[in-house]
Amino acid sequence: MKINPKATLLTKVVLSKRVLAIALGGLVLAATAAEASSPDAWAKHEKEVISSCLKTSGLRNAQPVGKIVNFADDVGYDALLVRGNYPQAQMNNQVGQSLCLFNRKTRKAYTSEANQLKQPSTQSSQR
Repeated sequence: MKINPKATLLTKVVLSKRVLAIALGGLVLAATAAEASSPDAWAKHEKEVISSCLKTSGLRNAQPVGKIVNFADDVGYDALLVRGNYPQAQMNNQVGQSLCLFNRKTRKAYTSEANQLKQPSTQSSQR
């Protein structure tokens, strides 16, 4: 059986182009991941989460309680507890809190009343 040298060369060129495309794709993904993990990117993300959650809560004088809880990438959400005053007149400026879930993919915040959540005690527990 005789192998056509032109066909072998063509196969090598096609394979070389595929390997190059895969390698370049990997570099682009690595660069994107590095950019997404930079301190500036994290600071920008934190500001976006806090701003979106405070606005979506609907509470007056809304403030974050604690820090953002970042879930794994496969979950795709961050959580933040927000505390402020209810704006409705009948609530008499009562303090309330909301749990905010921020969808990293859609960049949208969702809140639900969370007055039943309590802050952990600052005293250490003794066993």
